[in-house]
Amino acid sequence: MKIPWAMPYIGEEELKEVIDTVKSTWVSMGPRVKKFEEMVAEYLGIKHAIAVNSGTAALDVALKALKIGPGDEVIIPAFTYIATANAVVYQHAKPVLADIDPKTFNIDPEDVNEKITKKTKCILPIDYGGQAPDYDALLEIAEDHNLFLLEDGAEALGGEYKGKKTCTFGDLATVSFHAAKLITSVEGGMVFTDDDKLAELCRIIRNQGEDPNRKYYHPVIGHNYRMSDLHAAIGIAQFRRLPEILEKRRKIAERYNEGFKDLDGVELPYVSEHVKHPWFFYPLLVDNRDKIIEYLNSKGIGIRVGWPVPIHKQPAYREILKGEQRYPVAEEVAERIINLPMYHAMTEEEQNYVIETFKEAVNKFCR
Repeated sequence: MKIPWAMPYIGEEELKEVIDTVKSTWVSMGPRVKKFEEMVAEYLGIKHAIAVNSGTAALDVALKALKIGPGDEVIIPAFTYIATANAVVYQHAKPVLADIDPKTFNIDPEDVNEKITKKTKCILPIDYGGQAPDYDALLEIAEDHNLFLLEDGAEALGGEYKGKKTCTFGDLATVSFHAAKLITSVEGGMVFTDDDKLAELCRIIRNQGEDPNRKYYHPVIGHNYRMSDLHAAIGIAQFRRLPEILEKRRKIAERYNEGFKDLDGVELPYVSEHVKHPWFFYPLLVDNRDKIIEYLNSKGIGIRVGWPVPIHKQPAYREILKGEQRYPVAEEVAERIINLPMYHAMTEEEQNYVIETFKEAVNKFCR
């Protein structure tokens, strides 16, 4: 049996939307991008959604809109995908790392407090695997120190924190629609905000810095970060499936929890009582991870490790973060974390095979 780590849920609805878009002859950014933005903004209960061509572009646009620049510091988790750090460096600003919570794997507010200096301008947390961090604490810190808060919600569409939807926290928030995400536009992302001026600036930046009311007039330096209508067409069809996708992933997570509840040698995912988890990742902590992955791969099971190398140990950041301290929680999690397969088309038979094979691997290598 072959079990991929992830598989996009794409079918006839997406095909029809794409065909209709091609037939319309408008395939660059146009009416379908606008419709996709409006659908997601209404779902989130937020005023503005600005579509771009990747989650990384969304972060770059958001940081530029906040006017993060040379000499500024942005606090990010030591345990995150490289794009979070890269987006800060694009601004010629410095990413400052904070350690993570050992249960949720999200940024630790207490360590954030310790890292604030006169140069700090923004806090940039992620929602690891879709689960929100302690936004009450992070928002309080941001308010106390007059800092921006930018939510990297790349994995979090469909989640909630204390009844408020993720991708809506802070001055700006972002999401990714990469092919592996909860829903996809193949490639794409969005920036979200309730601030009219920030939204206007984000739209200008994504479109070569062009004034939307004056063609070929450019008040700021921008990028070609436009989402195409072809990508938005797929995103629209995908977005209609979101409740179905979230429910299926919840059930997969529950079956994993039930299957592993009596398994020694494994730390199951912790879910805070304050969150609704959309389950982009199903993360476990294990010892002897490489042997477990090798065994699972030999049995046809695809595995993802998100992420095996903390930011301060990435080769590209050795000089940028020279002299940085250690981050013991991030380092331990990076050494032990493993993410099991989860996708909409996954059958109970396939999941049972993963559960039993994973148990075999743990009993073989973690005892």
